[in-house]
Amino acid sequence: MSSKLPFVRMSVYVFTITMHLSNIWYMAVSLEKDFKMVPELKAFSKLQPRYFTCWTFFLQIVHALAGILCDVLVVVNSKNKTYRLPRLLKGFKNTLFSAVLWPSTLVVVTFFWSLYFYDRSLIYPSFVDQVLTSLSNHVMHTAILPIVILEVACRPRAVPRSHRKNIIHLAFHFILYLLVLAYTYVEKGIWIYPIFSLFYGTVYFPLILVSIALLALTSYHIQWPLTRYFHGEIGKVKNT
Repeated sequence: MSSKLPFVRMSVYVFTITMHLSNIWYMAVSLEKDFKMVPELKAFSKLQPRYFTCWTFFLQIVHALAGILCDVLVVVNSKNKTYRLPRLLKGFKNTLFSAVLWPSTLVVVTFFWSLYFYDRSLIYPSFVDQVLTSLSNHVMHTAILPIVILEVACRPRAVPRSHRKNIIHLAFHFILYLLVLAYTYVEKGIWIYPIFSLFYGTVYFPLILVSIALLALTSYHIQWPLTRYFHGEIGKVKNT
């Protein structure tokens, strides 16, 4: 492995954290200023943590922090040829990325932009434009993609022998989010994504959920041919 790779990765991690935290700060300030002019923004602000996009960029921050810790340990112990990262730390970071962050990012980018270009009102109401500038929009729904691609390109990984563990984590993550959506509907009487409000009670509602599940599963598997493309066949391990 190139001795420069840890520094390249750390640069990407620092950029990721800075980008997301700056955007969070900017949107928080914008929301505070516009509350009086657009009352709906107050309800939107309270529901922000329940948006899947917010889950995803939060996980990008967590992954970046774990990545910095891993690479700092690698650099500090670079002269120790027998040094290995703590198993739990390495396992947490690898599982977070492979099983949750990579597929979630692809789902966000694909789902959001497909609906955005077809009919923007299906993905969020027009009043959100008050705080969601074009730049903020691209930070949350576009820039997240090259970040995970750079992770694949800059971190050699072995393909797991079995994908069962990762897929279980992936399923748990998406089922948990579905429960949050359902809880919000029961609590507030609304679906936070307008497309669900439009099709709730029709046959298309479960079809949309199945489509998202298939997209997540397909997105998960895409990372492994991409890993081979960048790094060749490294071997196979029990889990990632």
